[in-house]
Amino acid sequence: MQLRIEQLKALTPARIGVSRSGTRPLTATWLSFRADHALARDAVHSEISAAFLNEFASARQFPQIKTLAESRRDFILYPPKGKRTEQSTIDELTKVCPSEIDVQIVISDGLSALAVEENLIDLLPMLEYGFALSKINIGQIVIAKYARVAIADQIAHGLKAKVALNLIGERPGLSCASGLSAYITYNPGPHTVSSDRTVVSNIHKGGTPPTEAGAFIVKTIERILDKKVSGVKLQQLG
Repeated sequence: MQLRIEQLKALTPARIGVSRSGTRPLTATWLSFRADHALARDAVHSEISAAFLNEFASARQFPQIKTLAESRRDFILYPPKGKRTEQSTIDELTKVCPSEIDVQIVISDGLSALAVEENLIDLLPMLEYGFALSKINIGQIVIAKYARVAIADQIAHGLKAKVALNLIGERPGLSCASGLSAYITYNPGPHTVSSDRTVVSNIHKGGTPPTEAGAFIVKTIERILDKKVSGVKLQQLG
């Protein structure tokens, strides 16, 4: 039985088979929990660094916008503010971004800006290469600060894109504080609900590697564009 537990522990970062001393966890177990909890809290409060924006976004002239949230604290306390931006911001994007494209990519800090910085450098080149091979037009990439999943729907709708692709930092857990997800929506807009979205999650070095995830996302969007549906409707097609 002990061997079986050790084999299971080797397959997952989850806390299984932890020992106790009486009714309390062992010191090492408790310290490990506290350390991972601190990492998760730090990730939630993290912001995309100026260095990353300067080296990655500014160099490629990615437009940078902010949602209705005024600060990180405002974003955390009032989730709906992270789902939309001012209409004036959308109007400005229409002046600098191509419209009527296949896929509008939005990079969002979400609940872990750390996830964006750790994974995007490897993920984005794979996406761009894959879309180019598939002759899928991705237009201009937008970076959204204090953003949640639905912000991509508003941006893509404003730019008349067929598909919204939001690359967003996910809610951190005790086993990973830097997981990224890709939320993909066909025909995004005010009518979009959660079941309309196809999700590729667990993108990080301890889960699905960014390069592998990029290839899978491209293939998924190829199918979405072909079938003209995403989310639950896409799943129902088998």
